[in-house]
Amino acid sequence: MARVKGKGKGRGKRGKKRKVGEERIVVRLMGEGQYYIDKDILREVNRIDNQMVKMLRDERVDEHAVIESIAAMRSLVKIKGKRVKDDIIIPSHIIIPTTDISVEEAREVFKGEGIIPEGILD
Repeated sequence: MARVKGKGKGRGKRGKKRKVGEERIVVRLMGEGQYYIDKDILREVNRIDNQMVKMLRDERVDEHAVIESIAAMRSLVKIKGKRVKDDIIIPSHIIIPTTDISVEEAREVFKGEGIIPEGILD
């Protein structure tokens, strides 16, 4: 049976209270699952997200650059984040697509401010 996360908000492992400002963001890596990340990691991912938005405005964007940028975001989350257990049901704040996305699909996903709303960094 899946657990629904929410009770005991602000508490980490074994009921220990997380430090103020240590809010965890939930990121879904399409095809792989969810990860908790902190705001420092989110800022790193946001930097790449902003580069993607700019890059995709160019009609002659290099498909390999798009794939590498998405792979970099996914790698950051997997290496520096903490995997959410599969039996926990929790909404994602951010969804990072897979690297098999087309340039046209990436333009739809990364339009406007990208996949990370600027307000989430406040």
